[in-house]
Amino acid sequence: MKTNQRTTVLRLLVLGLMVAGFNAKPACAQVFKGKVTFTSATLWSHTTLPAGTYSFTLDKDYPGSVITVFHGTQTVARILTPGLSYIKSGHSEIAMESGAVREVNLPTIGVSLHYPIPNADHRAAPQELQLARINPVATASAGR
Repeated sequence: MKTNQRTTVLRLLVLGLMVAGFNAKPACAQVFKGKVTFTSATLWSHTTLPAGTYSFTLDKDYPGSVITVFHGTQTVARILTPGLSYIKSGHSEIAMESGAVREVNLPTIGVSLHYPIPNADHRAAPQELQLARINPVATASAGR
């Protein structure tokens, strides 16, 4: 009789944990939140952003992560990150070349995100990199 009671209690405990797990939100939904101001129209991956101030979030800190860009409260772009390297120092900044985002450097979480410039074969000469400063809004430790 005690075995049946223990089994029933164990089943209920496992069921309760499973239900709690399905309803739980991720502890770290975004790895990084920041703001950036572009002084002219900027190409970021395949998205053109008009001049203005934007906020953004990074969902994970590895290749294949997505940056969601907001203008005010409206989502204006979701940008897939094709490449990444790990960094230990530097400034939070966006490096641009020919009006397009090349890198997003986030040393506070230890990553640099890399973006190819579309139609790179059609440029006449390499352009000097321009930098846009990122103002961190909030950061959370990333689980690696």
